[in-house]
Amino acid sequence: MEKISLSIKLKNRLVDLDKIKKAVLKMSANINCTKQRFRELDLILEELFTNVVCHGFKDNKEHDINISLSCDDSFLMIRMEDDGEPFDITAAAAPDTKCSLEKRCVGGLGIHFVKHFIDECKYYRKKNKNIVVLKKHMAKDDPTKTDLESGQKS
Repeated sequence: MEKISLSIKLKNRLVDLDKIKKAVLKMSANINCTKQRFRELDLILEELFTNVVCHGFKDNKEHDINISLSCDDSFLMIRMEDDGEPFDITAAAAPDTKCSLEKRCVGGLGIHFVKHFIDECKYYRKKNKNIVVLKKHMAKDDPTKTDLESGQKS
């Protein structure tokens, strides 16, 4: 398969989630993407975008959020760039999933899911922008990873 690329320019508003879903659908139709991989990709992008929109900006101004996706037979690359407050996803502490729900702190579970479904995650800040680069291997599903929705092996 040849390399497929797609770029999405969004604003910091939750209604733009629909544009992400449409882009993921478009890309998954052009690559060998299982339903499981599609759900993972959709969750990853939804979590990243929602976190930036809800927590990334201290002002009420409109900001650009740029997402680019590229895929070939080997891997899918996701690059997200925003001019929000600095936030290093790689340094975010893992939530205590063993703790009871009543005692568990709010937040962090979405990032935990993102890290679970991604093979490589990098963050850097350049020219006052957060840049997150994620890499997901696109070989056949790994039977050792569980589906977080059902707890079953993929």
